[in-house]
Amino acid sequence: MDIASATQLLSGVNPNQQNTNANPAIPGMPEPTSGVVPTADTDFGPAATYIPGQQAQSAETFTVDRERVTSLWNQHQERVDSFRRMVETLLNQQAERQGLSQGFNIRDIEVTDEMRAEAQAMIDEGGYFSVEETAARMLDFAVALTGGDPAQIEVMRDAVQRGFDQAARMFGGELPEISHETLQAVMNGFDEWAAAGSASAISLLNR
Repeated sequence: MDIASATQLLSGVNPNQQNTNANPAIPGMPEPTSGVVPTADTDFGPAATYIPGQQAQSAETFTVDRERVTSLWNQHQERVDSFRRMVETLLNQQAERQGLSQGFNIRDIEVTDEMRAEAQAMIDEGGYFSVEETAARMLDFAVALTGGDPAQIEVMRDAVQRGFDQAARMFGGELPEISHETLQAVMNGFDEWAAAGSASAISLLNR
């Protein structure tokens, strides 16, 4: 689009309407020397796309949609809280299995030999509550929750730590060693994700 067409559009004049004056005077602009007013079949091309550093932004006034922002934040917070609760639940369950395997009486449950054997199998390598399996579930959920966005790693880290701390409080302030190892495995997974910039680098999810 030439300067004449742009000025006509801004002033409300239809540039596609044929003008009998081939070189109309434009207020505030110099007389065109060889411009031709666009005809009805003029193609103005696709709308421009703003690319930072390459095009100037328009003078349009932007208004923050606070209601939408609040809604999105609440949705995000609900997801993070859900993730934290999942971490808390998994670590509690893992700690209970560990307690049973050591012969502790958890919440007045009468521990039998069968229960101890089952608990031990679940926390041993490859078991549902083993370090690797539990950490992998947390990392898998974190990746799914964020869509793999590395910018959200620290948010997920914080949620895991808060879940761990809450689980520890429920167990009198301390969790068994297996839970600490699980926490470290999750944090290592976040480190791998951050270093590579991609969740596909997490070794626990590529076994």
